[in-house]
Amino acid sequence: MDYRRKKQIIIASILALVLILLVVGAYFKWFYRAPTCFDAKQNQNEEGVDCGGPCSISCELLTVKNLRIEWAKAIFLKEGLYDAVAKVENINPNYGLDKFNYTFKLFDENKQLLVQKQSASFILPGQKKYIIEANLSSAKKPASTEFIIEESLKTDWQRLKNDFESPDIFIHDKQFKYLENQRGKPSQSGVAQASGIIKNSSSFDFDKISVSVVLFDEKKEIIGVNKTEAYTIPAGEERYFSVLWFSPLSGDVKSADMLADTNLFSDSNFMRRYGAPEKFQQY
Repeated sequence: MDYRRKKQIIIASILALVLILLVVGAYFKWFYRAPTCFDAKQNQNEEGVDCGGPCSISCELLTVKNLRIEWAKAIFLKEGLYDAVAKVENINPNYGLDKFNYTFKLFDENKQLLVQKQSASFILPGQKKYIIEANLSSAKKPASTEFIIEESLKTDWQRLKNDFESPDIFIHDKQFKYLENQRGKPSQSGVAQASGIIKNSSSFDFDKISVSVVLFDEKKEIIGVNKTEAYTIPAGEERYFSVLWFSPLSGDVKSADMLADTNLFSDSNFMRRYGAPEKFQQY
């Protein structure tokens, strides 16, 4: 091969290399997108699409379902005042929320907003609980009640241990009674009291345990709600509680549901976070 031919091949090779470099450079500058945890693709050794592996969010967390609202209702307390109650369920077996925001809205028969109340609560994995807001002021009787839960981010959910079971806290010796009667009026016209004993059969000391009480008539209609808190309940101990209704109830109480609840996500309340070292509260 003569010198001229070799020179042509070298120049052509250089031009081809330059062209390839230009094409590759243009591709990486204008078309190539590096794999990320937000590209809707399973790449970079991810366990699923944009989850697991190098991504901070787990694939299990992406399957978490929103909280379910079973029902919501406003209960007449006395003239101009109403209690609002809703029942909420967390169907996720291992994930809970240390905080979720909610709003009660009470409407009249024309769908006009009478009053609303915003607040927040927590919920454990697999838990059903009552949300109660007391003494909502309204000049008109509510015709309907709406309970809205603000949707939580996936990263707001916290995972507790596999096959999580709620702390062994229960209520025994449940009672409901009327403390006094007004002369010439039926028994349910007097001050009403619901009471019981909280038993902490778990292995942990709790700073606060909340109790929700819902009263039902013979038709299973809710006619009263209330809530209270008990403080400093070490493992194995009991605490008496009671709640009162000073205004007449709208019917005769046939049953009462009392649920005890404690916040496992609060370090100041619960002496250990599942999966973390134990920390015992100092009294």
